[in-house]
Formats: sequence, structure tokens, C-alpha cells
Amino acid sequence: MEFALNKIDKHWDNNRSLNQHMNDLKRKVVELNGMKEDTDSRMSAELLPRKKLKREVQIWLENVERINGEVQSLDGQIGESSRFTRGFHADDVLKRTREVEELIQRGKFQDGLVVDDPQLIGQALSTTTLSGEGAKACVEEIWQCLMDDKVRQIGVWGMGGVGKTSIMKRINNRLVEGMGRFNIVIWTTVSKEMSIAKLQKDIASQIK
Repeated sequence: MEFALNKIDKHWDNNRSLNQHMNDLKRKVVELNGMKEDTDSRMSAELLPRKKLKREVQIWLENVERINGEVQSLDGQIGESSRFTRGFHADDVLKRTREVEELIQRGKFQDGLVVDDPQLIGQALSTTTLSGEGAKACVEEIWQCLMDDKVRQIGVWGMGGVGKTSIMKRINNRLVEGMGRFNIVIWTTVSKEMSIAKLQKDIASQIK
């Protein structure tokens, strides 16, 4: 009888220990998610035009999402286990705890979250001040067309000297400054004696 009681006492000790470890894991997950919220706020400030997230930050965010799901699933499995099978999850709890601790250490990113984005191609052009409400309205109309996925081509025409080039330079700069949703902005001139080969060469040169 004494041997049986010792086994029961040990079983209850294991259960208490598992509960403590699970509570410790949950506390650490809360800390990790707090770091993720801070990281999300930093991303909003640091993700400027011509910048992109570091790959290590992307991987960290993915792992935080993964571990959240795994801990939630593990908590459910433990809750559904009988008093005599709960102990089988002890190793899983300790493993997840070590992973969360490692993610907390790796998630400080003291050197920043972003790097330059080499895929952003474009060059700001010198422009003159647009005069007249008509020219400004034209810029906005062109911009709205650019933002409309249904519009495939845009043509701007008018008499010489009315400001077509200035308007398009303004559009170019607005795109390059990051107010649009394009990673590649190419400015090239096509003469009346158009050469397809020269046009292709100009575009190829800009996208390297």
C-alpha cells in the first residue's frame, strides 16, 4: 500500500510541476507577443519608401505566429488529457518554453528592422512649378488612373509647351518618393524616329 501511495504522490507532483511549467510558458508567450506588438509599431515607423524588412525579422515574425499556434494546440491537448496521461506532454512544454525564450532573445533587433530595397528602381527628376489649376487637376487625374488596376495605358497629349513633360515628371517623382505602389519606375524618351532596340536598351539599362 505504501508503494502505491508513493506512486500516487509522485504522479500528483508531476501534475503540479506540469501546471507550473505550462503557466511559465504562457507568461513567456505573453512577453513574446508584447515584443511582437512593439515590433509592429517599429515597422510602421521604419518601413519607409525604398526600405524593406530584414529577412531575419520576417523569419522571426513567422516563428512567433507558429509558436503561438503550437502553444495554443498544446494547451488544448493537455486540457483534454486524463490525469494519468498529462505527464506525457512535459517534454513538449519544456521544448516550447526554450523556443519562446530564444525568440525573446532574438527579437530585440537593436540594429533596426529594415534594409535598403534594391528592387526599388527609379530616379527623381528636376521639375518646374506647375502653374494653373488645370495642370494640377491633370496630375491628379493621371494619378487616379495609375491607381486604377483596370487602366492599362495612359496617354497625355496637347500642344507643345503646355506642360506635358512637367506634369509627367511630377508623376514620376511622386511614384519614386513612394506614394504609389510600384517598385520600378522608368523614365525614358522616345523620339519621333523611334527605335525599338534603343527603347529596350534604355529600359534594360535602368533595371540592370
